[in-house]
This record gives sequence, C-alpha cells and structure tokens, in this order.
Amino acid sequence: MKNYAIVTDSAAGLTQSFIDEHDIKVLPMSVIIDGLAYKEGVDKSVAGIYELLKESGEGAKTSQPTIGEFMDIFNEIEDDGKYDSVISIHASSELTGTYLSALSVSKEIAKPVTVIDSKFGSYPMRQMIVHAVEARKNGDTLEAVEAEISEIINNSQLYLLPHSLSQLKKSGRVSASQSVLASLLRVQLQLEFEDGKVIVAHKVRTKKKMISHMLETIENHVKEDGIKTLSVVYAGHRSLADEWESLIREKLPDLKLVFEPLVTVAGVHVGHGTVAFGFVKGK
Repeated sequence: MKNYAIVTDSAAGLTQSFIDEHDIKVLPMSVIIDGLAYKEGVDKSVAGIYELLKESGEGAKTSQPTIGEFMDIFNEIEDDGKYDSVISIHASSELTGTYLSALSVSKEIAKPVTVIDSKFGSYPMRQMIVHAVEARKNGDTLEAVEAEISEIINNSQLYLLPHSLSQLKKSGRVSASQSVLASLLRVQLQLEFEDGKVIVAHKVRTKKKMISHMLETIENHVKEDGIKTLSVVYAGHRSLADEWESLIREKLPDLKLVFEPLVTVAGVHVGHGTVAFGFVKGK
C-alpha cells in the first residue's frame, strides 16, 4: 500500500489533535507583533495571538517558514523508511511563498514529491488535507489524489468580511485610495478568492445591507451548488460568529455549520473582528 507523507503549513488551521492523529508534518508560519515573532500553536495559542493583535495589531506582519525548516522536514521524510513519497499542500502562492519554498526543496530529495498550491487557506485548504488523509487510508496514488484535490480547489470559496481596512491597505490587499474612500463612506467590503488572489467582490454602504447580501449569497450556493457544510470563521473571539449563527440557522436550518478561528497569519491582514465563510461545493 502507498504511504505518502503529508506536509502543509499552518494556514490550514489544523488542530493539534488532527495533526497528531493523522501524522501531518506542519510548518508553522509566524506573526510578528511589536518586533516579536510568534509561531501559531507553538509560541502562543490562536486566542493569545489574537489578544495581542487586538491590543497592538497596528503594523503587525507575517513571516513564512525558512528554507532551512523546509529542508529539515523533507530530509526527515527522506530518511524515514515508512514513507515512499510526499504530498505537500500549501497556502495560496499569491499570498505567501510557502508553495514555492516547498517546490524548491522538493527537488533536493530522492522520493517523489507532489507540491500543490491550494489557492486558499483556512477551511478550503483544510478540506484538501482531510481528503489527502482519507485517500492515503484507501491506498490511492498521488496522481489520483492530486486530481481530486484539483477538483476541490475548483469548487471552493472563502468569503471574508474584513474588520480593518487599514490592515488591508498595509498588506496591499486593497489600495490606499480604496481604503480611504471606504472609510469615508463607511463602506462594507466583501472579499473573495479568485485564482488564489483576494479581491474586493462586493461593496455596500451599511452592515445591514452586507448581512442581507451574504445571507442571499449563501442561500444561492446551497440551492445551486449543493453545499451541505458552511464554515463560519472568526478573527478573534467566538462571539463574533454568534449573530451570523442565528441568522443562518433561521434561514437555512438544514445547513451544517462549523465554527473555527481564522488562522492568525490571515487575521493580521484582515484585522481582529473579521468574519469569513468557507465551503466546498457539493460537500
């Protein structure tokens, strides 16, 4: 039976219990606040980093794993006889360099390596890893897994309702002019992923209109794309999702909701208080 190693980065938001249970190799990304670097789940918990971001998040930055850290993981896999190959799934190459780092280091070992640009992070990216775990149990080939994950990529979406336009401006996710105009007009923005990039997809003048728009959007995906599970993602405290939970359950009582914190490397860019919605069509 094929036994490939599964490598990823912390942008997928995997729990430690899932990592341990399914033997996932995770390269942690870092959040830099007031000049100090914190690796999510290593130096501080997700909640702990969000508290720091809430208090002094202005100017916070992110940092990807070093090439040396990639080499350590891949060399460990190369020397471990229980693996015959590797699948390495990483956050969108439009947003971070982990995919390119994995691609570069993969050429330094003899075992076959399949490196995948998830074109996302958070919930959609995690579903790709969950699929890789299940496929490994079934003895599927890497070629088959790669094709199946490609389908997941094509059928995924992650909508974000950012709290901080200033952080988006600093990170280059929106232009300075967009940020100033949106702040002056109190415009609410909805972001989404398009071929790995985060784009401004919708603008409205009030929070009430944005809530109505998002509920209609989610309902359309349920009807037209057969989504059965919706991830409600929050940058900060779980209470940020409470209002959305009641609104969605009232409108779509049969839709399964899962709740999770937004990975902190994404929270740096969209700001504490952001809420997002992730799904895979047909699932």
